Amino acid sequence: MSIFQKIFSYLGIGLIIFLLARAGILAVHYQNFSSLSTSEVLLSFFYGLRFDLASLLVFSGIPLLLMALPFRWCTSQWWHTPLSILVFFVFVLEGTLLIGDVIYFGYVKRHLTNELLFLGKDIKHLVSEAAANPGYLTVWFGMVFSGLFYWLRLSKVKVRRVRMHWPKFIIFFVFAVIAGRGGVGMKPLAIVHAYSSGSSSFGNLVLNGVFSASHSSLSAPVERLSISNAQILKTLKLPADFWQKPFPLAQTNVPKSGKSYNLVVLFVESLTPRYVDSFGGNDYKITPNLDKLSKAGWKFNRFYSHGQRSIEGAQSVLTGMPSVLGLPTIANTSANYSKIAALAEQNGTSTIFVNSTLRESFLAQAIAGSTGFSEYYAKEDMPLLLDYLPEEKDRNLGWDYETLMFSLEKIKNRKTPFMAFISLSTDHTPFPKLTAPFNRYPHHATEEGGYLNSLHYTDWAIGEFMSKANKQPWFDNTIFVITADHVLAHFQKGDFLERFRIPLIFYAPSILKPKLIETVNSQLDLMPTFVEFMGLDTQYTALGTSLLREQESEALVREGSLLGIITDRAYLKHSLVRRMEYGKLVDDVPDSYFDELEARLLAWDRLAFDLTRQNRWAP
Repeated sequence: MSIFQKIFSYLGIGLIIFLLARAGILAVHYQNFSSLSTSEVLLSFFYGLRFDLASLLVFSGIPLLLMALPFRWCTSQWWHTPLSILVFFVFVLEGTLLIGDVIYFGYVKRHLTNELLFLGKDIKHLVSEAAANPGYLTVWFGMVFSGLFYWLRLSKVKVRRVRMHWPKFIIFFVFAVIAGRGGVGMKPLAIVHAYSSGSSSFGNLVLNGVFSASHSSLSAPVERLSISNAQILKTLKLPADFWQKPFPLAQTNVPKSGKSYNLVVLFVESLTPRYVDSFGGNDYKITPNLDKLSKAGWKFNRFYSHGQRSIEGAQSVLTGMPSVLGLPTIANTSANYSKIAALAEQNGTSTIFVNSTLRESFLAQAIAGSTGFSEYYAKEDMPLLLDYLPEEKDRNLGWDYETLMFSLEKIKNRKTPFMAFISLSTDHTPFPKLTAPFNRYPHHATEEGGYLNSLHYTDWAIGEFMSKANKQPWFDNTIFVITADHVLAHFQKGDFLERFRIPLIFYAPSILKPKLIETVNSQLDLMPTFVEFMGLDTQYTALGTSLLREQESEALVREGSLLGIITDRAYLKHSLVRRMEYGKLVDDVPDSYFDELEARLLAWDRLAFDLTRQNRWAP
């Protein structure tokens, strides 16, 4: 037997273990997959091979590569035996985890995630369940002894050198790296890719417990102060039967007759109020179109991003789910959450996601699929329309004018109703060098002048888009939402609030009369607002409340490992262990108010954490 035959025999055994685990999930919890057709089940098994191979090679790839080293002494038994033992124990651990995953799936209807880091009640559940069910123990012992039998046979097989060993080793090395990453894309395989079809059932069958647990465990465990369920109810003024509901935060939108609109969301990279004159009160003179739109629509003057990263912004806006310390983002979670585009599609609203960057940048394609968008386009789909400088033409982050014109073409002949989510990224670092008339300030790829010029270009592109959209038959029945993923962090190092405050404009001259809103709101309020704008008859979950309804004037934010709460009276930052920075925004704030803020912040955090871990966030 050649060394590569031996290695691929090991991989074959590993894949069989993962295949049986997937079949076990399907058989034991069939009711959770009953909506899938036979072809979808078979397809999920096929797609799952990618995740299985990645799981195998991430943990056993190094010993297998060491086995394959193209040196004569590497064919000896003394070299192979300890490596074979290591591979065997990796397979046993992965098999044990997969059995635990089958058990755990019955509790929360999702795969294991970073519960492994907590070593708390959830792991105890698995152990007690296995002990109470001899079937699981039988399977485990059967797996171990069968694996041991085949391993003993394989480990004793003498290997021989192969012809052209070096080229074959290089090929295997490349294969191991690609398979371990999950493909050749810019971004490695992530949990969110399993859900790119928009179906939770399909995604759960594609995924395996080893992959989900290892990837989500990249989020470090976080110690929280103990807060009882009764305390949470009291602090947040929740109904007495709150915890008895399977999905306590779920709410139903009942659309008003004749109140459904098309929705276009412009999600602008690092759009910062300081540089938009109508929001910042400065005189940069680079955003005439945004200034005009803010005066003609609803201008939210105290609107905040939930986080400081693009993925946190996208998660908040598209799902209404906060970024929770110690839990993964939507890129690496297997928990259910409300998906705005999927809800829209279910109500007969077509959806489109257009991204100015390369297709896989920032996991945008996977996130678009997992949140239910039926169409996705990126830089690769867009022809250049303007004459950019030669060295800048092919920038990975793309061009906002081309993105907006392309979006307009895709929307132009679309049957209504529709929802379009357009992500703009020209003003992302490194800032491109532009031609006149956009060079208002001295250019630098990483300094303020470069950003100002880029923002001036983006503002012009938005103006061109709105001018052309105004001539379309669907314009009068469309609400345009303009906001940011987060502020430009590079130049926002002072005031805590200014590290989160972002512009928000609702523009629809035939629908919304100009209005200035001074209440405190956040990105978490947008998803429920979109549900109402589009008149969706649906059930959904969001931490925020529609901006069309009366609500608490507050914003929950996350700054790295710290959480914050902002109201119209004060703000407070917390480490989940102790109170950090806090301050008054008006004079008549008693010291006791900060105790109330702290209690609300910790209660909201605990609530989101528990519901997400228990997979009780959304149906």
